[in-house]
Amino acid sequence: MAGYRISDVAAAAGVSTTTVSHALSGRRAVAEETKKRIHQAIKELNYRPSIAAQSLRSRKSYSVALIVSDIANPYYPSLARAIHDRLDPEGYVTLICNTNGDAATEERFLQDMVARGVDGMIMTVTALGSARIREIVGPDLPIIGGGTDASDVGADHVGSDDARGILHAVEYLAGRGIRDIGFVSGPEGELPSVVRLDSFRRACGETGIEVREEWITHTPFTHDGGIVGGGTLLGAPTGRPRAIMCANDLIAVGVVEAARAAGLTVPDDLSVIGFDDIDLARLVSPKLTTIENPAVATGLACAEALIRRIDDRAAPPLRIDIPTRLIVRGTA
Repeated sequence: MAGYRISDVAAAAGVSTTTVSHALSGRRAVAEETKKRIHQAIKELNYRPSIAAQSLRSRKSYSVALIVSDIANPYYPSLARAIHDRLDPEGYVTLICNTNGDAATEERFLQDMVARGVDGMIMTVTALGSARIREIVGPDLPIIGGGTDASDVGADHVGSDDARGILHAVEYLAGRGIRDIGFVSGPEGELPSVVRLDSFRRACGETGIEVREEWITHTPFTHDGGIVGGGTLLGAPTGRPRAIMCANDLIAVGVVEAARAAGLTVPDDLSVIGFDDIDLARLVSPKLTTIENPAVATGLACAEALIRRIDDRAAPPLRIDIPTRLIVRGTA
């Protein structure tokens, strides 16, 4: 027989439906012996609690949205798995929305997630901007900026300390006598492109290095983008940089390929530094020098922050900066 109800479990265990509900929710104490009888009845009947009924009682959907720009980027599966692993024991389903870096797609996903009644959102990269995000989702939905700083509209922020990592990288290059440094950023106006490029400019200012605008370009956060961006900087009419820093590792791997196509040897002729430290950074040859942006630690922190915000909407604003560090390998 299929379609057993909570009343069937109660009858089989010899208790009230209220006691079964308390045993399942954990909100009130139930004697151990009684819980054993209830769980035995659940097992024998193959009973599955109704998510819809739970949602009606708790006014929660037990679902959260994770907004990413490119799920093919190896950084995001690691981040998503860490978020899932933390949220799953709490009963939450993680809905992954891949925007492909497109503002219209991102807006549609945000509207869909609100319509589905998700309990909260984790935003990684956004092409819309924080004000538009809050306008779409409303004033009360818990939002965690996972790399996207939306604290100006009441979102908690969890992200890598990009500025510190990039400063260390610029100082490292300067310490090796390299002061002609270019930067291949991600799409213009999209976070974290803006943050990482601004951090590069500030780091150069603190180190006394001139920022040459002809050595800054914007590309997609992809390997192919790196090939195009690297080719642009290496073919600059005023001469090429001696080092190129990149907004992520996929771009950096593309820059290395562009250097080889131009007949340059990395790192002898050109130093290249990435950002994120994805697995690919250790698999390419030479191995990629990069700034570590720990996806697992960031994902766990995002999930913890979202649980906190869902459970306590009045909690004070939260900002968590995940430490970054320069990992020196073979490209710089």
